[in-house]
Amino acid sequence: MNPMIHPGVFLRNVLKIDALLSTATLVGMTLGAGTLAAATGLPQGLLVAVGIGLIPWVAFLLWVATRPAIPRAAVWAVIVLNGVWALDCAALAFGVGFELTAVGVGIAGFNALGTLLLADLQYVGLRRSQCVAA
Repeated sequence: MNPMIHPGVFLRNVLKIDALLSTATLVGMTLGAGTLAAATGLPQGLLVAVGIGLIPWVAFLLWVATRPAIPRAAVWAVIVLNGVWALDCAALAFGVGFELTAVGVGIAGFNALGTLLLADLQYVGLRRSQCVAA
């Protein structure tokens, strides 16, 4: 059974902030891939691919943030996927996979911490949301 919830204003706002920040990341990674690659040490093609891959993520976040009632599992999916993204960014910051510049390490570390904060706030919002009566 997958209970539905009425997301509160707090959860909706955190999801919308996540969508806004993810959109900014998407634009930066795709349109600024060359500059970002030179600054971070990440391959330009990877940045473009990951940036484009954020399009369905942003769409999903906006869908979840704007429904009057949503499956609790949809919010858990957002929280878990943000956790995975944060772990990936932390791994990058610690040198797993690529030789990053100091700027790259800083961006990856900041992204990991920021994404964990969003996931935590989304969890708080989920806990505050009311279940839909069966």
